[in-house]
Amino acid sequence: MSQVIQTVPEDQISPKEIVLKVIAFKNSLIRNWKILLLFIVLGAGIGYVLDIYLEEPATYEATVVFNLGGGSSGQANEVAGLLGLGGGAPDANIFTGENFFYFVTSRPVIERALMKEVDINNKKMLFANFYIDSSGIKKDWAEAESTEMLNFQFTNNDPTKLTLKERLVLNEIVERTKGATSVAALDRKSSFIQLTSNSQNSTLARTWANTLLETVEEVYTENQTFKTRKTLRLLQRRADSLAVILGRTEARLARELDYSTQVVVPEGKVSVNKLERNTSFIQGLYMETMRNVENTRVSLIREAPLFTIIEGVKTPLDMNIDNAQRMKIGLLVGLIFGLFFVYIKDVYANVMADPRV
Repeated sequence: MSQVIQTVPEDQISPKEIVLKVIAFKNSLIRNWKILLLFIVLGAGIGYVLDIYLEEPATYEATVVFNLGGGSSGQANEVAGLLGLGGGAPDANIFTGENFFYFVTSRPVIERALMKEVDINNKKMLFANFYIDSSGIKKDWAEAESTEMLNFQFTNNDPTKLTLKERLVLNEIVERTKGATSVAALDRKSSFIQLTSNSQNSTLARTWANTLLETVEEVYTENQTFKTRKTLRLLQRRADSLAVILGRTEARLARELDYSTQVVVPEGKVSVNKLERNTSFIQGLYMETMRNVENTRVSLIREAPLFTIIEGVKTPLDMNIDNAQRMKIGLLVGLIFGLFFVYIKDVYANVMADPRV
């Protein structure tokens, strides 16, 4: 019986050759372990130096989870239609989805929040001034040799009345706060929204999250109830005008009544009857307008959106620390380069050992 010898095609590698190559590479690693260790130590060392040179201070994260409930339209929309102001409040779709997320971190909202007065350790101060004192921005100014900025403080909380220098500082603070603030849907299946603030100062992070949410609620409510508030102001002015006219008419009626008691002929009471009709008519208009004013005030409350805080800022805040990430990355990179160098060195030695070379 002849023995059958199975041969492997030249373009394929047998399992035996794979095992032999693995063993050969393992032996090469053992022979060159010092070189491999050198690459690992070098990579870790470079990463460690970068960690020290680019060290970032620990940051605190303040998170608020809230739900935005819409208001309902009411009597004010009907009154607005009668007054020729159009029906309904502003389109709520402007503040839904991604539009709302952009609205939260928009410049007008952030500027308004920065110019708010806050209570820090029982001391009233503008939030922008508290940010300057607590955010580390003074350190950046000192490194930039802007010594004249170290004692800078805002003295006016109206952005439209700021000087050029104050405007530039406010713009810088706005950009820094936008970078440290994020807003997103908590979950794709829920309507809850998460607002997150990061800062080197825990009090600053907590205060900013609460102040920004309060400002968002104010600005959002003002936009959503703009039509109703405009209607209310118009109705109130109309009621005030009617009240003045009614007061004058009633005064004239009183004088005519007093005069008519002294007149015997019936013709003397014509003016009295006319004033009584005018007074009754104006009084009816005034009462109707006052009813509309009260209805509009109730509608204003009903239309105001409801911000419900699901999870407030917890205490203490979560701290984010840079745990030598660059050193770990450097160690991994050094290991990869070390393995690659050992492999190239082994291939080169095999090529040079070939008698055909």
